[in-house]
Amino acid sequence: MTNNLHLDIWEAYSASWSEQNKKIRKEILNKILVSDCNYTDPNIDVVGINNLLNYMSEFQNGFPGARFVVTDFKVHHDQSLAHWNMVDGNGTILSKGASFGIYKNAQLTKMTGFFWEV
Repeated sequence: MTNNLHLDIWEAYSASWSEQNKKIRKEILNKILVSDCNYTDPNIDVVGINNLLNYMSEFQNGFPGARFVVTDFKVHHDQSLAHWNMVDGNGTILSKGASFGIYKNAQLTKMTGFFWEV
């Protein structure tokens, strides 16, 4: 797997957090995540695409129009580290963070997020 593929997968994953259409969001995640993926951040630890979809909906309700902008991306041995900014519709930074990803067979298996206010 090439570094570009890892970045493409991560960019699709990041963009899915702001996708408003649940059906489209689920289609995206079904392509890039294993079905029993694990997502953790300081607020939650969920397993499975459907549970992650529910959490993403809660995120969207709490931060309407927010999206993630990747500011730095490193990858090696099917693991990645992404630094990002969460921005509102005007591009104002709401928070900053870093996320780790673990990949297998061109899909994410585990995502761990850390974030802090600016």
